[in-house]
Amino acid sequence: MLMGGPFTSEWGTPKRLLWVSGPHRMEYGEAWELQKSAVEMRRASCVPDLLLLIEHPPVYTMGRAGSDQDMLVPEEQLQRLGIPLYRCDRGGKVTFHGPGQLVGYPILDLGQHRRDVHWYLRMLEEVVIDTLARFGIWAHREPGLTGVWVGDDKIAAIGIKISRWITMHGFALNVDPDLRYFDRIVPCGLHGWGVTSMAQLLKDPPALEEVAVVLVETFCSRMGYAEVKWVPLEDLSKEVHEGAEQVGSLPSRTTRSESTELRG
Repeated sequence: MLMGGPFTSEWGTPKRLLWVSGPHRMEYGEAWELQKSAVEMRRASCVPDLLLLIEHPPVYTMGRAGSDQDMLVPEEQLQRLGIPLYRCDRGGKVTFHGPGQLVGYPILDLGQHRRDVHWYLRMLEEVVIDTLARFGIWAHREPGLTGVWVGDDKIAAIGIKISRWITMHGFALNVDPDLRYFDRIVPCGLHGWGVTSMAQLLKDPPALEEVAVVLVETFCSRMGYAEVKWVPLEDLSKEVHEGAEQVGSLPSRTTRSESTELRG
């Protein structure tokens, strides 16, 4: 168990190391709990920055700004279809996750980067835009909105939580999901906008795993990481869950910086 201080290089200076795990197929609730444990470990400087890449089974999630009015079918109908709805603590409104969608959950200490929520959101958008460009898709941001678009169609959604400058939740890039799932919601609460995917835009779309590799490269380039370590899910889960239990047993400290900021 790594329970020491901040990660440093062999010369004793700060080292921009990023752990990456995935893409893994994982239920939303399990991934959410894994994020919570990873946040505690990152806050205690027991792990470096982490990027968790997930492909969820079908699930709808509603952020803090969400409204039942954005659900176009009753929740009971979703239950009959076996599709859960999670009301979670990220920013933003309602969205869909499912097979064929690459979801990224960065657990970062923005104190090691830049303590600026808007900067972080724009960087996530740029990571997705850079990734899509590598596959010949020219995407853009929309003024006043969060996410990534191709024309009038949204191809990636972003919803985050930042607490004491440690990030969680993240982005969802549509590689080749079944877009009909979006027909049951008003995606991100935005009326009049469509939803698209890489598969719809490319004659020969890449596999999700291929997109993941490119996305990690662009993420490292944008965020300034010098080294990447790919971590198996079993090792990561054991490290963060067991470590978080030990960290949680320590006396807590209350500071003014404990307020949580939400953006979507």
